[in-house]
Amino acid sequence: MRHGTSLHNRIRKKFIVMKKIFIFVLLLSATFVSKAQSGLFVGGSAGFGFRNYFSVSAEVRVGYEFTDWFALGSGLGAVVFVGRDDFFAVTGIAEPFARFCVWHNESIYLDLHVLGGIEFTDKLQFCQIGVRPSLRFRVSDNVDIAADLIVLGAQYIPESGWRPSLSFSSLNGGVRLAYHF
Repeated sequence: MRHGTSLHNRIRKKFIVMKKIFIFVLLLSATFVSKAQSGLFVGGSAGFGFRNYFSVSAEVRVGYEFTDWFALGSGLGAVVFVGRDDFFAVTGIAEPFARFCVWHNESIYLDLHVLGGIEFTDKLQFCQIGVRPSLRFRVSDNVDIAADLIVLGAQYIPESGWRPSLSFSSLNGGVRLAYHF
């Protein structure tokens, strides 16, 4: 029983920290919205993954679209991992990005994201730099829906250093929604 209580306390503490981060990002987004200019976008993403565990991710994104061809932004979110033998972890993610449109017509965009990201708990879990292709659909003048694919790049893991990576994790695959002001 003691093991279960300890696990419950760890889960509760991690959710409190993640809740504070989400509230901060939402307040920051609201500040941007109140001073909205054309080009500003606010949105989020959600994803999931399977390995030896199941993971679910959610991220809030804020950015500025300078042209149809170029945008800068950043995301902040969380990933929840659940596995066998009471394995449970919650990590935070931060991901600044530059988005380059490779091709588009009136409503379909093929984008390339150049990104840097970190995943953290009370310490650094890993860093990632890379390129992620995505397919974006402009469903109205103000709304985009995008499907993120894989990330090709490099990861830094504190125990083993830098290594090349091709990542299909819940951080890198998912669906994004953005509202443009």
